[in-house]
Amino acid sequence: MRASIAIIEPEFLVATGLRQCLTEMLPSVDVLLYPSVAQCRKDIETENGNRPYFVQFFVSANLLIGEKEYFRGLNKTIVALVGKQSQQTMVSDFPVIDVCSDEKSLWQQLLNLHDLEHRKSGTEVLTEREVDVLKCVARGLLNKEIADKLCISINTVISHRQHITEKTHLKSVAALTVYALMKGYVSSIEICI
Repeated sequence: MRASIAIIEPEFLVATGLRQCLTEMLPSVDVLLYPSVAQCRKDIETENGNRPYFVQFFVSANLLIGEKEYFRGLNKTIVALVGKQSQQTMVSDFPVIDVCSDEKSLWQQLLNLHDLEHRKSGTEVLTEREVDVLKCVARGLLNKEIADKLCISINTVISHRQHITEKTHLKSVAALTVYALMKGYVSSIEICI
């Protein structure tokens, strides 16, 4: 059963924009949209074999305020989607994503959340050589080009890329590039667009 993330947000553009970001960052996870908690609960509580396996919930702060106890009982990571400063204090016991942020800030918040989740699970940090390979991936180099640049074999490059993916839980080149940008391994002018 594939892991799923639920976005419970009545604002369609906010929900679809966040789904796009999460899909790029975590391509192996299904991202499901719900305009209300009731519709999501229907899927959570269904008895048939089509029930999604939710690992995380992104919930509109307005909806979360009235359903805090329900979501606490799910024992999953709940992230509050806030658009106003006043909402942050009302959901301060949950991680928060500010949906009114600019693109760079939103990616940074998602990566910080991703890092927080994996620090809890004891995920290892990248080695110096893995960082070198990640920088090359972010700059748009192919495996052969990376091997030539770093004076290593293609098999070694592939091995490093597998380790990077395992450690970061990020699979797409786009997500790895954003990760490298946010960690300061590369600058935006170094990336081939």
